[in-house]
Amino acid sequence: MKKLFIATCALASLFYGCSKSKTSNVTPTQTGGVTTYVGNGTAGLVDASGTGAELNLPVDMAVDVAGNLYISDKGNNVIRKVAPGGSVSTFAGNGTAGYKDGAGTVAEFNGPEGIVIDETGNLYVSDSQNNVIRKITPAGLVSTYAGNGSLGLVDGPAATAEFAEPNGLAIDKARNIYVADFFNNVIRKIASDGTVTTYAGTGLAGKADGVAASASFHNPSGLTIDGSSNLYVAEATNNAIRQITPGGQVSTFATVNAGPIRVTIDGSSDLFASCNNNTIQKITNAGVVSTYAGDGTPGYEDSSLLSSEFNTPAGVIANSQGVIIVADYNNNRIRVVTP
Repeated sequence: MKKLFIATCALASLFYGCSKSKTSNVTPTQTGGVTTYVGNGTAGLVDASGTGAELNLPVDMAVDVAGNLYISDKGNNVIRKVAPGGSVSTFAGNGTAGYKDGAGTVAEFNGPEGIVIDETGNLYVSDSQNNVIRKITPAGLVSTYAGNGSLGLVDGPAATAEFAEPNGLAIDKARNIYVADFFNNVIRKIASDGTVTTYAGTGLAGKADGVAASASFHNPSGLTIDGSSNLYVAEATNNAIRQITPGGQVSTFATVNAGPIRVTIDGSSDLFASCNNNTIQKITNAGVVSTYAGDGTPGYEDSSLLSSEFNTPAGVIANSQGVIIVADYNNNRIRVVTP
C-alpha cells in the first residue's frame, strides 16, 4: 500500500487567492514533497471532506479570492468546489453527459476541460465535447458563453462561433479569454464583448514560429499568461512550450521532451508543466528545463519530490514559493507539491 505523508500545517488556507495567470498564494506545508489534498483514488462522484471525497478524472482547476478551489471533474461531467477546509461539493452539473444550461446541478456538461475565473468570481469552462465555452456565475447559474455547439473553426459573434474540442483556458486583465482549440490547432481569443477571433495559428498541424497568423501548432492543450500579457502554450505533440507576445510573435520558449500537457506560472515568472511522462517539469524564465516532481513511473506515491509518483498529471497551479497544486488525472486526486 502506498504511504500517505500528511502535511504538518493546516490546509484550511492552502488555496488562497488567484491571479488571471492561475497563480495561487498557496501556503507551503512544513515539510517538502508531495501530499494528497482531495480524493481517495476511487473514480466516483462523492461529496465529502478531503480524502473522503471521490473524483473522476479531474483535469483542471481555478481558485477564487476566498480560497475556494474549483475542479473540472471531466469523468463526472461536473464542476466540483473545494472549500478552504477541504470540504468537497458539486457546484454545477448533474453528472449526466449532456448539454443543458441552468442553475447549479440542473445544468449538464460533456467532458469539461479548462477552467478559469475572472475578477468578479465568474467561472469559464471549456466544455470540450459540446465544443462550447460555458460561464458559471458565483451563484452557480450556467450559460453558454461562446460557441454554437458545432465542431468547426468559425470566428465571429459568440453565438455563431465554432470550436473543435476546446481545451485549456487563460484569462487576462481585460477579461479576454484565450482558448487552446485542440483539434483546430489554433489559439482562439474571446474578447470581453464575446467576439471570437483566431489569435494564433493557421489551423494546419505543425510547429512553425513567426507572426501569429502564419505560425502553426499541433494539438495545443494548456495555456497560462504572465503579467506582461505573454501567453504560454503547452503542446505535448510538439514537446514544446510556445510563447505568444502581445504583439503577435510566436516563438518556442522551451523544448520539453516530457510532453507538456498543462502549464502555469509562478510569481518569479518560472513555468511549471504537467507532462505525459508523469512528472512536473520546471522551466525557468531563462528557458532551462528540469524535473521538479515525480520519478516518471505511472503510479501513486506521496513522498519526496523526485520519489513521488503521478498518473497523467493535468491541471497545475503555482505560487511564488514553488508550491504546485496538481490535478492528478488518472489517480482521481488533487495533489500538493511543496519544495
